[in-house]
Amino acid sequence: MIKTRTIPYGYTIRNGKTIIEHSEAEIIRSIFEEYIAGASLKEIAEDLTSRKVPYTERTDVWGKARVARIIENAKYVGNSEYDPIIEEDLYRTAGDCKIARNKNQQGRVSAEIGLVRNRIKCGKCGSSMIRTINNQCRIRESWTCTNPACKYTLRISDNSLLEKLTILINRIIKNSKLMLPQSKADNPDNPTVFKLRNEMKSELEKQNPNEQYIIEHIRMIASEQYKSGNAAQNLVAMTAKKRVEMMQLQESFNSTYFTDLAETVFLDDSGQIRLLTKTKTEITEGSMDNGST
Repeated sequence: MIKTRTIPYGYTIRNGKTIIEHSEAEIIRSIFEEYIAGASLKEIAEDLTSRKVPYTERTDVWGKARVARIIENAKYVGNSEYDPIIEEDLYRTAGDCKIARNKNQQGRVSAEIGLVRNRIKCGKCGSSMIRTINNQCRIRESWTCTNPACKYTLRISDNSLLEKLTILINRIIKNSKLMLPQSKADNPDNPTVFKLRNEMKSELEKQNPNEQYIIEHIRMIASEQYKSGNAAQNLVAMTAKKRVEMMQLQESFNSTYFTDLAETVFLDDSGQIRLLTKTKTEITEGSMDNGST
């Protein structure tokens, strides 16, 4: 960490050579990713300041201007003097986001959309999506994939998006079994279990088998089957199911319920909404209440 900034954040001088400061490089990557995911310059700056992330030895206070300079700095993709910290696609995508925001295309974001937007992913490629506004369209709001190779766009109003999410959340509340992932069959080809069973079989075939050896092998086989099975996952899912059973059906979007249940919201190219729960089950607009997802 240097006292004053004579070179860009993310780099330091060592033995007369400019090299990457890896702890700062991680911060730079997170800044780009958060900005692309929808966080504002102000939100990023406030988060870094609250976490007391040092900018130099003398200050850990961040502002919008400092964050903006990082997002605009082309040196981070590398040149003859500076080694690359981020990929060129990430830098270009952040630039596209900045242009869209400067043109006031994102519009005012409600608290509910602000909560949802960090979980929105493209249903085609899985990349983050950004919300934009076009006042000349009947449906002003749209979501665009940040992946330059994809760029899938879905036009959907904020109200419609929140209504669809409320329907999916209510579907889970009506049938808490939707939080339970499908059981995985035991893996009969587990090589460790196979080896332990053969060792135990060989011991049992001896004239005077070692009882303690056999008991220990039974314990190890059970432990290995537990690890390779889905017992731990089922415990988490059953806890989530109990949480759902305490919920009430909602007439409008409930931020607390959404936070408790949802991990990711996928906007599919069919125009449908797909909700990935925190127990890794998927609920779509076409899913049935009998547990089919």
